[in-house]
Amino acid sequence: MDSFGFILFERKTLDMHTLTTSRLGHQFGKRLLFKKMDVVFEGGTTSAIVGSNGSGKSTLVRILAGLMLPIKGDVVLKVDGKEITREMRPLSCGLVAPYLNVYSGFSPRENLEFIAKGRHLPNATLLIDNALEQVQLSHRADDPVHTFSSGMIQRVRLATALVSDPPVLLFDEPTATLDIEGEKMVHSIIENAKKEGKIVIVATNEADEAAACERRINVEDFRTSRA
Repeated sequence: MDSFGFILFERKTLDMHTLTTSRLGHQFGKRLLFKKMDVVFEGGTTSAIVGSNGSGKSTLVRILAGLMLPIKGDVVLKVDGKEITREMRPLSCGLVAPYLNVYSGFSPRENLEFIAKGRHLPNATLLIDNALEQVQLSHRADDPVHTFSSGMIQRVRLATALVSDPPVLLFDEPTATLDIEGEKMVHSIIENAKKEGKIVIVATNEADEAAACERRINVEDFRTSRA
């Protein structure tokens, strides 16, 4: 499954979207990251995943997005009340993370066209234009990405997550490398996604960013013995 896995979902309100972890646990060798994690993420809410560096925030985000399998437990996504299979979950999530690659020889528009073609997205031109406008890259849409700063590349990553309008948005350090205007742009995207009933999850080391979310989930709270 590639890192640009999305499905286009119609924007309509039926049942609430939910992403549920059941007795979720993961470790690398003998190093425990978290265990017995039972959490429900709901549409129309924002949740912050916090913890010290190396605590497992990014690993948890990858597991929630369906890009990694946990050692123990399960993750279930329901969209409008309908359960999405584990194989299809990555296609239902828009993931933004500094470790995701974009094609540097392509322009932002070409990166998004590649995704749209691979996912058979209808109205691709409109969706691409909308995503580029949201991340404020319309004026550089046709310039090669290799000429971009790290902050502008982060905007391209944001656009790849937004282009198919997925029901789940996962942000792993979303404002890394962004300037003040870029940070404001990310916060606006998050607020709009919440209003649209999406599940919004933000993994962050920034106290202000975490405080802006409605709930905080500290990965390290799930290392001690739990019932």
